[in-house]
Amino acid sequence: MEPGGVDRREALCTLLRGTCALAALGCGGDWRDAVVLPGPDPVPDAGPSPAVCEDAGPPGTPGEGWVEVPLSEHPALREPGGHDRVRVPAALLDVVVVHAADGCYRAVWRTCTHGDCEVAWDGALGVVECPCHGSRFGLDGQVLRGPASRPLAAYRTLRVGDSLFLLRPR
Repeated sequence: MEPGGVDRREALCTLLRGTCALAALGCGGDWRDAVVLPGPDPVPDAGPSPAVCEDAGPPGTPGEGWVEVPLSEHPALREPGGHDRVRVPAALLDVVVVHAADGCYRAVWRTCTHGDCEVAWDGALGVVECPCHGSRFGLDGQVLRGPASRPLAAYRTLRVGDSLFLLRPR
């Protein structure tokens, strides 16, 4: 017991109880009574995000952040439902691109915001999923299911001729 009648261990346990199952285990509680509050409530199996294409006009220049991706290098992206990893190291670009509907593309950063694992498109579920801990993201990058609490960076996309252009967020 510390001076003033406060037990350090009990004070720490009181602080942690209710926010971490492991704290409850170490503080004499039952882990099933603990409440885990890592962030916003995940949306369980919300399904695919709506694919709304923008009529954005022509892309800008590479100096403005636009990166050209020739579809000849990613033939899976030619057909609706197709998807591929697009990596352009010179532009610091590593994304999952999905051809969500005819002429409509979505691109999100390929590294999960929770555990630094590479995410991939799961067409059967209509989500971008992390194989390490099960986080799921919509095509807009928003978290659909945790443990991730931060969205993936989403990229504006535009198809012009036989190329896809992605605008890197700044």
